[in-house]
Amino acid sequence: MNEKEQSILDASLKLFVEHGFHGTSTAQIAKEAGVATGTLFHYFNNKEELINSLYIHTKESLLKDISGNYDDKKSFKQNIKELWLKFNWFGINNSYMFQFILIFHTSPYITSLTKEHLENRYDELVEFYMQGTEKHEIKMVYNELLQDYFWGSIYSTVTHFQKYPEKLNEKNLNMAFELFWDGIKIG
Repeated sequence: MNEKEQSILDASLKLFVEHGFHGTSTAQIAKEAGVATGTLFHYFNNKEELINSLYIHTKESLLKDISGNYDDKKSFKQNIKELWLKFNWFGINNSYMFQFILIFHTSPYITSLTKEHLENRYDELVEFYMQGTEKHEIKMVYNELLQDYFWGSIYSTVTHFQKYPEKLNEKNLNMAFELFWDGIKIG
């Protein structure tokens, strides 16, 4: 990706989060990116293609930040805590990307093809949860509910620390994780 294309994605990320899809024009994006409107259309045929490219970019950034293999030498709780913390740090450190993913995950502007392309990359997370149920460490619930509960915990934790940044510390992050863990663990 070249500098102009990255500038367009960065500008559109900010504007889509702040003003929504309909509240953001391609002219605004081009102006914010410091490029001509024609340059924007050189990289993206229309606003729908731009938003899908941005969605892929943000989700791939998230995947890059959270990637890491399950460590058999650690307990399931330790492994899921590391994953949970990675998601939270991504949300805390990449506020616009995090908000964009949340806002546009169910948007009709994100094509089913784009979602399928990305959701298949999250299959290893489902496998991760399966290890916890196979080891009888977490409750037997269907995968979609567990994933939504996980995301809900991430969302709550990230927004809490955005609202109260002075309370962001290791002790409070650990307390937030324990609240999540208490909801999924057996016993």
